Amino acid sequence: MANPGFTGGVSNLKPAAFLAVYIREPGGKWQTLGSIANGVLNVADFFSLDSLGRNKAIGSYNFTAKCQMRQSSIIELELLDSICNGTNDFLFKLSGAVAVSPTLVASAGWVYVAAAQVGCKGKFVADGTPDNIRVIELEWQGSILRRDSNEIALYTPSLVDTHFANDGGTFYDIGTYTLAKDGGNPTNANIRSCGIASITLDNHDSAGSPATISPVQNVKLSFEMLATQDGIRRFLPCTLDINVEYDCMATLNADLLKLGNWSVLNPNIVITMLDGVVFTLDNSEVGIETNFEVSGDMDKPRIIRFSHKGKVLQSSFVTIVR
Repeated sequence: MANPGFTGGVSNLKPAAFLAVYIREPGGKWQTLGSIANGVLNVADFFSLDSLGRNKAIGSYNFTAKCQMRQSSIIELELLDSICNGTNDFLFKLSGAVAVSPTLVASAGWVYVAAAQVGCKGKFVADGTPDNIRVIELEWQGSILRRDSNEIALYTPSLVDTHFANDGGTFYDIGTYTLAKDGGNPTNANIRSCGIASITLDNHDSAGSPATISPVQNVKLSFEMLATQDGIRRFLPCTLDINVEYDCMATLNADLLKLGNWSVLNPNIVITMLDGVVFTLDNSEVGIETNFEVSGDMDKPRIIRFSHKGKVLQSSFVTIVR
């Protein structure tokens, strides 16, 4: 094969940034995943060493990507299972991407991966206080054949404006639509901060007397999809790992004496965020663990550290959040 050459040149420098990420359900159109941050994308050769230790490509690419969805309102949270159900295509708009035209054109600056090539998993993270942003972390992985139509579609997908929706669809509510056929723009009102308004604990076996845990600090709240991989290395999540931790700063002796009773109960936990999003967990989903901790000097309070962990079906997330 002849040397393919390389254009290079200072004029071809491109910033490393995701302008947008789009999703397309089977038979649907491209729709935005909203405001995006911290995008990373890699298309690396799979290789094998020969007898001289030379790294030789084997004809396929390892595709990996990740980013943060900055929108985490109830709209995006209820769609998280649908985003990561293994049936959707994804389109990454990079800086300098050509505009989508009314004519079907091979479009530079866009990266396209199909559901048959790449899978996606997600993690909702709400650690911290109102000065921290809540995010949905998305991660993609899969395999793509080199030097065929898959590679052409990867770097120069054929796009036309009618491929982009402004007229409904599963993911329509994530975006804001101001122009026809634009696929949607970020909905800034759906960018939310961390912060817990209240946490209540109750006993599943005799529910009806919930106790409010207050005041709290050092909140860690995450729901992470655990993904298996198929024969082409796609992420195919089906299990959701729950991790909730917080420190109660009030340590009355009467409450300390109740910790032994709390730790053997089947807990029902209701966590209400400052923006009104509510996570409801019961004893079939998480347990309870306590730790009375005295660490530090007069500038730090004694605390009771609560921890709730468990694993559920990924599809159960929509019943936990409301």
